[in-house]
Amino acid sequence: MWPPLRSAAEKNLAQTLRFILVGASNTIFYFLTANALHYVLGVERDISSYVSYGLVLPLSFLGHRKFTFRSSSPPLSEWLRFCVMQALCLCIIGGVNAAANSYPAFPTWLSFAAISILIPALSFVIMQLWVFAARRPRR
Repeated sequence: MWPPLRSAAEKNLAQTLRFILVGASNTIFYFLTANALHYVLGVERDISSYVSYGLVLPLSFLGHRKFTFRSSSPPLSEWLRFCVMQALCLCIIGGVNAAANSYPAFPTWLSFAAISILIPALSFVIMQLWVFAARRPRR
């Protein structure tokens, strides 16, 4: 393989593996927090889910910013883009669930599977191309 292509491929593979590692860590944190809120503190299931999702956002942002994408751009603008991306993801989740609810015979696990594939894939692309993309200084 041509050396510059090989170098780019290795960089993308390493970045993808870091993305998976940060994502898995976030998922574990979310799972443990949601269950603790619900089963230990008695918080309603939906509220536990959204609160845990909110709690994991700063950890996810920092993990992806520092470890996955190794960004040195201004953090506030990246945080705002990250939040916009998360809002888009929540809308997609709501849309998939609404569509699944319109078809009672549609298996719930299938909508969860679709979300579990679609959201991480979309997030990776959006983070790479927009949220943590290297910015050129304005002249």
